Amino acid sequence: MPEINLVGLTKKFGAFTAVHPSDLSAQNGEMLTLLGPSGCGKTTTLRMVAGLEQPTAGSIRIGARTIYDSSQDIDVPSENRGLGMVFQSYAIWPHMTVAENVAYPLRMRRVPKAQITEKVRDVLDLVGMAGFEEKSATKLSGGQQQRVALARALVFQPEILLLDEPLSNLDAKLREHMRFELRMMQQRVGLTALFVTHDQEEALTLSDRLVVMNQGRIEQIGTPEDIYERPATRFVAEFIGKGNMIEIASVDRAGGDARFDLPTFDSAVCIALPAKNVRGAGLQQNACLFIRPEKIMMGADGERGGQNAIHLPGRVSGRAYSGDHHEYLVAVNSQTSLKVKVAGGPRHEVDSKVTLAIPHSEMVLYA
Repeated sequence: MPEINLVGLTKKFGAFTAVHPSDLSAQNGEMLTLLGPSGCGKTTTLRMVAGLEQPTAGSIRIGARTIYDSSQDIDVPSENRGLGMVFQSYAIWPHMTVAENVAYPLRMRRVPKAQITEKVRDVLDLVGMAGFEEKSATKLSGGQQQRVALARALVFQPEILLLDEPLSNLDAKLREHMRFELRMMQQRVGLTALFVTHDQEEALTLSDRLVVMNQGRIEQIGTPEDIYERPATRFVAEFIGKGNMIEIASVDRAGGDARFDLPTFDSAVCIALPAKNVRGAGLQQNACLFIRPEKIMMGADGERGGQNAIHLPGRVSGRAYSGDHHEYLVAVNSQTSLKVKVAGGPRHEVDSKVTLAIPHSEMVLYA
């Protein structure tokens, strides 16, 4: 399957820029996910690739074929771009059977009837809907409708698969199941896919790489591990997963390194971070220290665990049990409380004194 290349792709609605000039590529056979809050430009980007929204500037190439280029006045119609698309609403026709829904793209392409029957049977088997050919679309569950929509997008063997929040209408348990089904299908077929979602867990589960967007701009591109473990900006750190963001009033810089004090109930702890843990040139004031809850170790009062870690005395102000772990809220001073996620170990009661150990490598300072 071919790759997708977007160069300088831009979309304006009057004076408002919905998508700022963006360069982006999805590699052959890759599941690339556009992730971000509502209004960040992810769906607009997908619709430009699909030909449902005309870009203001830039170019779109699928493999060696240019399907849009503002400078060369190239704009291939949506139906000629060779794309399969699954919408949030599925767009299943209620007056048709499952087989008729799936066969529709083939009939529009004037494929011989015998071939249509064979292709529909094969693709329904691929998505786990064999035997449902004659069932009315109105009698299907949400998960079955999603499979039929996927089968219809795949039946004509598109070059690229576009997915616009296709799982958002499913209940939580079915959505989790369909994530793995969709991922395994995409890998089995070897499709290049562009996926849009605002669901972080969905994006981390499904993707080869993520594109995190905010206010029409790309904040970071990377593997799920890169995005979660090494967020490039404060927005990415706060948007992806849970995290502690601690306000730091003043930072001393020596070269690229950073040194600052974190007040505790007793005094203050001096923290020194190397340049690789600092994001933002010239950062000195109004900084924020970011730490993931699961990266913090918690022990009894005075217990010092962890190598190359800072130790903060604190008091448990809240606790919640979540099955495989406890979540704690630990006050380290009168204005700062940290979320801590602990799997196993002794339970700490509310109001008990504890010591937090935080490895230097797990702390990042943002402007």
